[in-house]
Amino acid sequence: MPKFLILMTEADHDARWAAADAAAQDKLLTAMDTFATAVRTHGTLHAVLPLIPTVPPNDLHGVYLVDLPDLTATTNLTELLPYACEIREVMDVGIPITA
Repeated sequence: MPKFLILMTEADHDARWAAADAAAQDKLLTAMDTFATAVRTHGTLHAVLPLIPTVPPNDLHGVYLVDLPDLTATTNLTELLPYACEIREVMDVGIPITA
């Protein structure tokens, strides 16, 4: 199964997150959990990597590494995420992801 890197982007994400109330933050976290559950149903979730805010701010704020059947399945599942996503297929060079 191919591996994909899913890059989540949103302008001013860190400021928007900080300004969101608890209910809005919970809604976003629930959407990301729903995505993770769907990935586990159809493939493998290797990593969820929220990025530490940078100075100056960067639109990239989180990354998933997944195994899913194909680009179409990956694209369809990213529709569950509350953010714009860039999907990149990852080259497998034979080095294990986990020990």
